[in-house]
Amino acid sequence: MNYKYFDNAATTRVDDDVAAIVNKYNQQDFFNPSANYRYSVEEHNRIGEARETILRLLKGQNGTIYFTSSGTEADNQAVFCSKKRKNSNIVISSVEHPAVYNAANALKNMGYDLRICPVDGVGRVDQTAFASLIDKNTFFVSVMHVNNETGAVNDIAKLVKTAKSINPSVVFHSDGVQAFGKVPVNLAELNVDLYTISGHKIGAPKGIAALYVKKGVSISPLLYGGGQENGVRSSTENVSGIMAFAFAATRAVKELSENTQKYLSFIDLLRSELAKVPEIKYISDEKCSPHIFTFAFKTVRGEVMQHALEESDFLVGTGSACSARRSHDRIPAALGLKEYSDGVVRVSFGRENKKEEVDVLASELLKNYEILKKYVGK
Repeated sequence: MNYKYFDNAATTRVDDDVAAIVNKYNQQDFFNPSANYRYSVEEHNRIGEARETILRLLKGQNGTIYFTSSGTEADNQAVFCSKKRKNSNIVISSVEHPAVYNAANALKNMGYDLRICPVDGVGRVDQTAFASLIDKNTFFVSVMHVNNETGAVNDIAKLVKTAKSINPSVVFHSDGVQAFGKVPVNLAELNVDLYTISGHKIGAPKGIAALYVKKGVSISPLLYGGGQENGVRSSTENVSGIMAFAFAATRAVKELSENTQKYLSFIDLLRSELAKVPEIKYISDEKCSPHIFTFAFKTVRGEVMQHALEESDFLVGTGSACSARRSHDRIPAALGLKEYSDGVVRVSFGRENKKEEVDVLASELLKNYEILKKYVGK
């Protein structure tokens, strides 16, 4: 296939190095880590080493991680399995990923008070509004670290400090799926209680993710069974996924600075060409994570532009790839983008993207805009 892939916030390609690890632990070292023979014990020990590797990359030695099958599972465990109190409330932002937003709404249907914090036009939480929503009855807070649709980076450390100053017992969760490997993450500084990461956003295969749990924080199981992951997440461990995750995470963190500079140069290229479009609105700003660049046309539909670019073998996104249409409506509304809600395009970069591809993508965006605007209203 000759496509140029610019939807890396949706998922990333598994390269030959990662595929080799996956194959090794499915074909050669395929043993069940819970068995008693030597080969299985070695598998069990390798999982422990991978866990420590990822914790070190997260600077999260004041806790542990429990491997899960997806970021969605980890988010659901954070929401549903944190210690609850009767007559208590939950606080989340208006632009959370559906894995958090819909789970929190399920708790609302069970009788908990759900409080939604507004955001600015990029997706950053309103700090003043946030503080006003926390009280002595708040038991759980979830604010994403990096927004999956705009790249907006929240000041999680400040939000944690605010929440804990009002209610020291609140459990603070952050969805870091779009942050880990894309922006610097230091869990010791963020001081979160729970933090979600996912493998397929950084070059590992789908089916592996993790939930960080700070020492002293109580979390109950979402799945019951053989008691793997210290009883917190039962199921036979995905050894190949775990080992690939540790490798991909190590590489992503190592390349973070280099990739950041590369992605910023890509954004400059796109901006210089899109500046020729009078109706363009940049949603992502200079404070956003550089791997996501989101903009919108006022008259040309984002989905139409997406398919037009696909004809030239360029693949881009139009928002979250993990949601139905109603989420696409929710996020633009929360960002105050009513006039631009149908014209959103998300370009998200990965380690394999090249400047030459971005040059052509910029030209294709402008060319297709000039063609498509002629049909608006017809």
